Amino acid sequence: MVHALLPRLVVVLLTLGAGVASADGPGKKIDASVRRSQVAQPLVSPDAWEAELQACLPDFKARPKCLTELLLRVPPRLVPTFETEAERLTVELTRWVGKDELATLYRAKELTLGEWMAVRFLVLEDSQGNVRLLKVSFRKVLGEWWLHGFRLVDRDDVEKELGLE
Repeated sequence: MVHALLPRLVVVLLTLGAGVASADGPGKKIDASVRRSQVAQPLVSPDAWEAELQACLPDFKARPKCLTELLLRVPPRLVPTFETEAERLTVELTRWVGKDELATLYRAKELTLGEWMAVRFLVLEDSQGNVRLLKVSFRKVLGEWWLHGFRLVDRDDVEKELGLE
């Protein structure tokens, strides 16, 4: 029985591997097989998602799709809606970073609505000390955490968004 499943497993692995390799530029669409297998999955927790984002930062310039994939961790019925926004945010962040590097991620603020929703304000700092704010919301759906929404706040509005003005 294992031998009968082995060819199918190899085909699936090759398909997934090809999709990952071909979806690395900021302007390219994510292969549908990659989207179904890697994104559109519930999160362990908002903390785990934030840890994945932290791990993505050092490689962001070489592999900007790591951010896009994290931003597509939404319920499957919402993936087509979020795909353009995730790619747009990745492209905008790539332009902002330019020749610098993403250096640090700070959680500046968090709002929680019981055990149902969490909104995090994450400050991204580049290697020159410039900052941008990423506002990310998470929601529990049927007991599982999902990415609910995200927005890259304009540089001029960071302090206002954090309530510092």
